[in-house]
Amino acid sequence: MATGVYDARPLAVRVHEQIASEIVDGTLKPGTSLVQEQVAAQYGVSRTPVRDALAQVAMEGLATLVPGSGYVVNDLTSQDIHDVFEVRHALEQLAIQQALGCHTPTQMVQLRALIDEFETLDAADAEEQFRLGKAFHLKLIEPCPNQYLRETLNSIWEHPIQRRITRAYALGAEHQASIASQHREILQALPLGELETITRVLGRCHDPGDIDTHSLPSRS
Repeated sequence: MATGVYDARPLAVRVHEQIASEIVDGTLKPGTSLVQEQVAAQYGVSRTPVRDALAQVAMEGLATLVPGSGYVVNDLTSQDIHDVFEVRHALEQLAIQQALGCHTPTQMVQLRALIDEFETLDAADAEEQFRLGKAFHLKLIEPCPNQYLRETLNSIWEHPIQRRITRAYALGAEHQASIASQHREILQALPLGELETITRVLGRCHDPGDIDTHSLPSRS
């Protein structure tokens, strides 16, 4: 776990972050066994923070505890994708409904700048596309007066399953252009107060059309 930079966070938090990141980026493949002793030795830490970290990873749906065998990395399932998009779509609709008409000129400029930057990205850079897509959607609901709603949506974007879904997209210029086009359509509708248009486009943003969900396992 040595990084060369001091990190004051509890060790279990740092171990969890490392394990979750390795599952999200595919370093730890579905079906990989995560045995406490082996993980502790790999990261050079004691078993206690690893035990807590693995329990958190399981709570997030990234792994499953198999009695007597330790944890096993889960597949990303079509149900995972459906569930995350369903919740995000419903909450984002509510947030934008409350935010509509309240965006400042500065926020509008910032939204446009995020789209412009998104279009300059490497079409194969999943990490940066995720970062800017998330930034656009959170900036979009920034004027929403319901703090708990904003925080809940932020936590969904931060969830490892959401990050894992992003990496499941068929990346490329066509996918990138589609997202940018959707975001520009939302931006154009904002000053006009066209909630119906924004809601419709958000529905496309939450449609996993570029993910072959038929090839993914279903949750048993």
